[in-house]
Amino acid sequence: MRKEENPWSDALVMICTKCGKSISGMKEANVAENLKMFYKKSLKDSGDGKKIRVVTSSCLDICIDEFQAITVASNDKTESFIMHPEKDRDAFLELLKEKL
Repeated sequence: MRKEENPWSDALVMICTKCGKSISGMKEANVAENLKMFYKKSLKDSGDGKKIRVVTSSCLDICIDEFQAITVASNDKTESFIMHPEKDRDAFLELLKEKL
């Protein structure tokens, strides 16, 4: 076994795939996948795409109805957030960029 460096060592963003099913009006949408694609494209467009890896995840155990759970893990710390996937997605993107 050997340790390898990765190109996204600044942070890992995990988006819960279960939460979207509890958000009114979005039960049929793939909320986690849509958010993942939004963040990946936005970070790539700003030149930060290689600094942060965005992935979908199984349940993060912080489910609250009507909200999406997201966890950000970096070298410094791990933080979890709940947000509305449409109303709060731009604010969360700015928060991610501040962490870089």
